[in-house]
Amino acid sequence: MLTSSYPDTGVGRMNDRSPRWMALVVVSGLAAAALAGCGGGDPPDGVDGDLAGGWAGFTEPVPFRPEAPACHLDGFAPAAPLAGYQPVGCDESHLVETVHVGSFEDEAAELDAPPAPDSSEQRTAYRECEKQVEEYLGADFRQGRLWLGVATPSEPGWQGGARWFRCDLMEVESVYGDPVARESSLSGTLADDSPLRLGCYTVAVEDGQVEKMSPVACDETHEAEYVGAWRAEDGDYPDPADEDSEALVYEGCRQRVADYASVPNDGDLVYRTGTIADWMSRPDWEAGDRAFRCYLWLPDRELTGSLREAGTEALPVQTE
Repeated sequence: MLTSSYPDTGVGRMNDRSPRWMALVVVSGLAAAALAGCGGGDPPDGVDGDLAGGWAGFTEPVPFRPEAPACHLDGFAPAAPLAGYQPVGCDESHLVETVHVGSFEDEAAELDAPPAPDSSEQRTAYRECEKQVEEYLGADFRQGRLWLGVATPSEPGWQGGARWFRCDLMEVESVYGDPVARESSLSGTLADDSPLRLGCYTVAVEDGQVEKMSPVACDETHEAEYVGAWRAEDGDYPDPADEDSEALVYEGCRQRVADYASVPNDGDLVYRTGTIADWMSRPDWEAGDRAFRCYLWLPDRELTGSLREAGTEALPVQTE
C-alpha cells in the first residue's frame, strides 16, 4: 500500500496373488520355533534359540528436511507438505527460491503444531531469514522487487518430528505485487546494479493519492526515488488510517530521505521534498516484516538524475 506525505509414510502390502494361508503357515511356524526356544529342551537342529538372529536394530526415523538453495515451480505457501515438494533447477522457470532452511528450537520445538503465521516463533524465524537472505542477495531484500516469506512443515509433518522453516524469496512485479517467474537464481543479485534494484520512478496520482509508481532509469524524467527502508519497533500494526501511526512512519522515512540526500532532518525538510511510504500488509507485519520502504518525492519537478548525497543545493527549501 502506497501512501504519501507532502505539505508423510506408506506400509508395503502382501502381493494380492499370495494365498492367505501361506502367511498363516509362516506365522505359525515362527510361533512354533519361538515356543521351542522357550521350552526346557534344546532347540531343534539348525536353530540357535536367538530370535533376533544377530540382526541390527532399526535406526531411528529421520524427518524430511528440505534443501537450500532450491527453486520451486509453484508460488509461496505458508505450509509446505512433503507431497508438494518438487524442486526444479533454478535455470528452469520457477516462482520461489528457498534461500535458507532453519530450525525451530527450545520452546518453539515443543509446540503441538507448527507456529501460527502471526506467532512470536514465526517472527523469530523471519528475523533469521532476513539475515540469511541479505547475505545471499548481497543487500537487504527490500532494496529490490523482492518478497520474503517463511514456510513451515504441514501439521502431519510437524507431528512426524519436522521442526524446520524455509526462507522463501519471490521476485514481484512491483513492491508487494504479483510474483514473477524467473529462470535464474537470485544469489548475489543485489550486490551490484541490477534491474531488480529499486531506483527512480514516475508517480501517478489520483484524488490526491499515489495510485502507481512506474520504474524508470534515473537519467530519465522522474519525480521520485527510493531512499531506503525504515524499521519500526515491535508492537501493533501501524494502520495507515490511524493518524498517529502514519505520522510515526513518515517521521522514520523522512530520516531516511535526509540521510540519503545529505540534507538536514529538521523543520525545513518538508519544504525541500515530499515523502512516500510503502506500507506492508497486516499479515506481513504479523509474520515479522517491520521495515517500510521510503521514497523522496518532488511532484512539481522533473528530475533527470539521482539525488543521492546531492545536498541542500539540489533540494532547496521551497516556500511557494
